[in-house]
Amino acid sequence: MATAALKSPTLPFPFELTRSRRKTLVVYVRGGKVEVRCPLRASQEWILSFLKEKSAWIQHQLEVQRLKQRERLVIADNRFVPFFGKPRLIQVIICNQQKVVLRDEYLYIFVRAKNRDKLEQIFNNWLLQQAKEYMITQTIKYARLLGVEHRLKTVVFRRTKSKWGHCCQDGTIQYNWLAMMAPREVINYLIAHETSHLRHLDHSQRFWNTVALLCPNYKELRHWLGENGHRFWTETKD
Repeated sequence: MATAALKSPTLPFPFELTRSRRKTLVVYVRGGKVEVRCPLRASQEWILSFLKEKSAWIQHQLEVQRLKQRERLVIADNRFVPFFGKPRLIQVIICNQQKVVLRDEYLYIFVRAKNRDKLEQIFNNWLLQQAKEYMITQTIKYARLLGVEHRLKTVVFRRTKSKWGHCCQDGTIQYNWLAMMAPREVINYLIAHETSHLRHLDHSQRFWNTVALLCPNYKELRHWLGENGHRFWTETKD
């Protein structure tokens, strides 16, 4: 496999080209970058022709991602951050004891110095703890409702970019704790989705029927998460 960063005067964007033992051309737009994967012997003419054909779509995706990047969170004094879908005003307090206190519509972050990286670290540690308290309890509750609690091995948390949740074959369910910033009903949909995989480890109609037992309006909530999930990431970190 060989990868190279390229730019063509006939294209309005640079792209990264990866050659491998594949038979088709494919393009991905991720993180504001264009990635092309092609067969080892694909000609430059074929690649450029393919990108020109997809140019309008690629530029649209790049613009959408630029807009989403600007909507990312800023963890700083007097900025708002959502928790259970409700905006909370951050109040940074310089203090020797570092902690987070939620009081009504305010989120007090106690920190030794107003360093953005440190603020994000303290906030994320607090949010992870909230996720452990709420999402584990809710997962056990849904597993019991579905009669699959014996298949639930454990619940873990990982800050992944590609998925909000994942259910492994061994019964381990994984969540991204940033989901705690979504409205409660969206969080519950995510939990219902992953817990339903304990019954059906696929996305068949039987699986979605199971999700609907726990979350009848799952389609609306799944769409909300897809459209708004990028708002739960900070502007500086992935």
